[in-house]
Amino acid sequence: MLGRLNERGFATLEVILMITVLGILSAVAIPRFAAITTSANTAKVQADLSTLDTAIALYQMDNGKVPSDISDLKDYVQDVDKIKPPSGSVYVEGEEKDLSSSTYSITTVEKNPRATLDGNTSDKFTKVETQ
Repeated sequence: MLGRLNERGFATLEVILMITVLGILSAVAIPRFAAITTSANTAKVQADLSTLDTAIALYQMDNGKVPSDISDLKDYVQDVDKIKPPSGSVYVEGEEKDLSSSTYSITTVEKNPRATLDGNTSDKFTKVETQ
């Protein structure tokens, strides 16, 4: 019993300081996490659009015409019906924007068919350097 009398818990000031430090750390970490998520979404969209652009070119060479829909590329892309844009925001020409479309589409750009998302081709989705 005597050993317990000398034990001491945290003082109120120590708890307040600990909460303050955790608050400062979270204030720095949360915006960083959001920027990393946006960069990851942008990279996924770029990769998906590049894959679909390659499939469109192969479809054109094999069939002599432009595919009318993404689903026409099922022989060129595995599980093409499951390729969906991520939810959340992406970088479009350096600016963070929320995605309004939930599917990719095919659009003719300068006489070339391209895969697009919200009317933007893969080269429009650009990342912003994080500091």
